[in-house]
Amino acid sequence: MAHRLYYDNVGTSTATINDGTLTPGTDNAGNPNDVYTFSDTNTITNESRATDRNTVNAMTSFSKNLNSETGATTIDSLQFDFGTSTTIDFVALFFNASETDSIGVHHDDASTGVVTNVGTFTADFTTKWNIRRFTQASNRYWHISAMSGTVDGITEIFFGANSLELPISGAGITISKPYNSFIASTYNNTEFTNKIDTDLRTWQLKIPLLTESDKTALESLQSDYKNLYTFVYYDESEYHTVRLGKPLTFNQVATNTYSTSITLQESA
Repeated sequence: MAHRLYYDNVGTSTATINDGTLTPGTDNAGNPNDVYTFSDTNTITNESRATDRNTVNAMTSFSKNLNSETGATTIDSLQFDFGTSTTIDFVALFFNASETDSIGVHHDDASTGVVTNVGTFTADFTTKWNIRRFTQASNRYWHISAMSGTVDGITEIFFGANSLELPISGAGITISKPYNSFIASTYNNTEFTNKIDTDLRTWQLKIPLLTESDKTALESLQSDYKNLYTFVYYDESEYHTVRLGKPLTFNQVATNTYSTSITLQESA
């Protein structure tokens, strides 16, 4: 595995979101199949929290539902309208607690009707970021659906394409943890300190070689996120919530080839 940056490079935060339900189809024998039809219904609450670029508050009422009288099943689904066909190959979900129920990803070229199944992810979701990658596909409407139980604790969702792989070695990584203490003195020179934050790490990543396309991707990340919004850094073992710590500077080392250093600050 490689070090990677995952961020919203397809415009999830500006996509139009709409809640609704998926209705499972049946075969000729009346048995459930994998054909799902999306309908526009008001089912999920606080769905705007999924794209507010904030990992604190969760959307709610997101579940698979069984009608006890009719036996019919419906699946809550959050639709993302990107406005035009958009190429995607991963989804990032932030959970404020661990979750064992399943999430489905679907897409369609119409706002309602039968959707195309991308996959159902059944592995346990851990607290904080969970990245699920899949075969690249393009469509205007993308869906995240609750395929089993009640899916609690999703505070943020974003899609993306071609996560940025960082060509670095162990020698190119420096990890530090600042004191995060505020030191001041009164008029009579009485000094006091106050711990103002938890101990958050800082990563310094030295990138010796970048292609022109990699440079463009990093410039896009810096332009959209600056140090205001958080994204995801994967260090080959864990996913970390980070933001840019310093502006990026690129050095041209050959034709269409660059080097840079990236400072990432961990976010609580």
